[in-house]
Amino acid sequence: MQGVRTPPVATTGRVVHLVGPLTDEIFSFLGPATETLADCGLEQTVLVADDLRYRYQLPRFHARIDLVLVPAHGGVSQRAQAAMQALRDILIAAEDVKAVHLHGFLPSLIGSYVARSIGLDVPMYYSPHGSKSLDSLRRVGDLMLWSLRPVIGSLRDLRAITSLAQEARVLHTQTETQSIDVAESPVADAFFEVERHEVPHPLIVTGSRVHDPRAAELFAQLAVLLSDKALRLSFNWIGHTDQNSLVRLSAADVSVHDVRQDADLASRLAAGWIYLAPGRTRGFPVFLAEAMAVGLPCVAIDTPDHRDIIRHGETGFLCRNEEEILHSIAQLIDLPALRAEIGEAARASAKRRFSE
Repeated sequence: MQGVRTPPVATTGRVVHLVGPLTDEIFSFLGPATETLADCGLEQTVLVADDLRYRYQLPRFHARIDLVLVPAHGGVSQRAQAAMQALRDILIAAEDVKAVHLHGFLPSLIGSYVARSIGLDVPMYYSPHGSKSLDSLRRVGDLMLWSLRPVIGSLRDLRAITSLAQEARVLHTQTETQSIDVAESPVADAFFEVERHEVPHPLIVTGSRVHDPRAAELFAQLAVLLSDKALRLSFNWIGHTDQNSLVRLSAADVSVHDVRQDADLASRLAAGWIYLAPGRTRGFPVFLAEAMAVGLPCVAIDTPDHRDIIRHGETGFLCRNEEEILHSIAQLIDLPALRAEIGEAARASAKRRFSE
């Protein structure tokens, strides 16, 4: 969360966060969020899975935050039971809980189940972080029981998993009454504030903030397919890439711009005609949300994560295969009015969902 911050309003109380493994993606949201809440005067407790791979994140939290490490060993049911007990103990002992924030799908089930079981009545928030959207929980309870049945080793395990499976069904019902609000990963103001400045000839852009060789490979393949000189198309990869991907992209005549700052990324995106997301992403598709915030019409392969962000034909295009991708790109290149319409709708949608 970068950009100009308004002075926080002082308040009191405690926010309790429940987190699974503290990955880079989750900390990129949770770190700035907890920092802002601490600046507001709120006390905070963060229950986080004690995963050795991510312990390096812990010292990065604000000094006033109480960290509680939940054992991360054992199977799903053991980890769930440990998190349930730790959360229950904190919520019962604390007298000033103002809100509960659940980060990820399994924490959302655990947090909702514990809050209901002890009769806690405070605002609850859910951040997917690339996990399941709350809108997709209708059948997940039955799926959990089916998929975890082989690893259920005891009656206690069965009770824990059954409780979470039932909570998945309840949680879907709760979301229909908006008793749990979704707090999604924010997009920095720089992307909403930049002015579009399309270059003279069609420019298709994509990129990544993390090492993603598969995305680079797919983009290079599409650049070769569309390399007809008569079309005068150009291609930009924006953001981080590795040496092998750099060679592959260069061979496909894709320009690589390794920029990291939000303002630079936004400016590079704003010069494009179309943003292309040719493959799956690991977790929340940050670059796609940022491209929409810039006002770029987006063409994306049809995956659950992309489907959760784009409304096909309204805020972008979802494609099942290479042929549909090429057709959507051709439409947007040929019809400037369509590019403008889709881009404006994408920016408005991103503003509603992802603004800081």
